[in-house]
Amino acid sequence: MDREDTKQLVRNVIEHFSELGELTSRSMFGGYGICKGKVMFGLVSEDKFYLRANNQLESIFVTYGMNQFVYRKRGIPVLLKYYHVNESLWQNKEILRRLATYALSAASSEMREKDTQEYVRIKDLPNLNLVIERMLRQAGIKSCEELFSLGAFQSFIKIREMKKGIKSDLLFSLAGAIEGCHVVTLPTALRDDLTEQLKLYDKTKK
Repeated sequence: MDREDTKQLVRNVIEHFSELGELTSRSMFGGYGICKGKVMFGLVSEDKFYLRANNQLESIFVTYGMNQFVYRKRGIPVLLKYYHVNESLWQNKEILRRLATYALSAASSEMREKDTQEYVRIKDLPNLNLVIERMLRQAGIKSCEELFSLGAFQSFIKIREMKKGIKSDLLFSLAGAIEGCHVVTLPTALRDDLTEQLKLYDKTKK
């Protein structure tokens, strides 16, 4: 695949995942990183597209037959945490959308963890305040690191188990805090996925 074909694949990928928000590309690992803001969650190299994984996502990606990206640095193979989106996944738009959302969320969380020193308190995160910080502390979540690690959904469930009647708006606020964005700019795909998770969770509790 020549350079122009690779660039066309980059454009196709950005269009395919446009529901995640405004995406851009930048040169990376001999190919192009796919980014939302400063967060790189995908990679196009030659004729293949890869999604970025964290420790939890790696096992999930493997179950879908996704192979790990091998980057050759000065001739030495280096395994990177990017996994190939195979043809069967391209054919299943719903699963691929969900995996891409997870990859973006995980990459955003990792970046936030690195920048945690900017936030001394949970209340300083986007969308959050002292009241929410106190609720999180009562639920056993006492730091930004713990919030990022646990994730928006599980953190929301912990609060709701203590305080009945908490609305799902808080779930989206927590997700925005972890993503580093205002709740109104939370990606539609992520909002829909969280809504679906909550519906499934509530069904199991009936």
